[in-house]
Amino acid sequence: MKIKRWGRPVITLFLALGITACAGAGQDLAATPTAAPQPTTAPGEPTALPTFIPPSCDLPLPGPEDWMVLVCERFDSDESVFPNESQDNPYANYTGAVSDGQYQLNYTAKNFAAFTRTAISWFDIATAQDFAISATGQMDTQFQEVSWGIGFRGSGEKDSYFLFSIYSDSTYAFEIYENSAWIPLISRRPFSGMLPDQPNKITIIAEGQNFRFLVNDQAVNFFNGGLLEGLQIFLMVSVREGASVDFVFDDIVVQI
Repeated sequence: MKIKRWGRPVITLFLALGITACAGAGQDLAATPTAAPQPTTAPGEPTALPTFIPPSCDLPLPGPEDWMVLVCERFDSDESVFPNESQDNPYANYTGAVSDGQYQLNYTAKNFAAFTRTAISWFDIATAQDFAISATGQMDTQFQEVSWGIGFRGSGEKDSYFLFSIYSDSTYAFEIYENSAWIPLISRRPFSGMLPDQPNKITIIAEGQNFRFLVNDQAVNFFNGGLLEGLQIFLMVSVREGASVDFVFDDIVVQI
């Protein structure tokens, strides 16, 4: 978890919590390929590499049709992108679980800095540099300073990454976390096509240094010149101190 001081691009504390902590060292659950049985090889012969079998996917694709599907998650089985998890630490109390074909996350940020900061937790999705991703999320809360988004081009330790987020007041923003600081790349701004208190879909297409952002299948902005080279793609929630929110996530698709 990173703790974010509201209104200033500064991170003051780092604590690895959330799905990353329980996924196992270096393991990315969503990006683990399905391996076909390996043939027996004679001594001295090269070992055959596991064959990745793309999942079948009947959800709308976020990218070009000729891009391979890496993740297609409906949360309709016991094996999902995000495992069930509960946390109770000095900064937040939350429980996440797959239920009724969705990933439901009940999250409360505690008062740890006189209501001046924001608690952040992330949930790993996949590993790729160029990709297209779509994910649907809903926020049920009475608080405004609540958001969720997609982090990408992240380092293995999450000490640098890009983050595109939507907020409970129908605004969005794009920023970078690097060198222990938050830097806004697209300032927070409203979007009339966002649906308050309803599911909203984020789509990101990242090719080289160029990124495109869509909300509910409508283009909202773009960014050219992204220089980070990390591979981690993850979902991130951000909750202001003292705020509580019920998140619901569904229909995550990643193409590469």
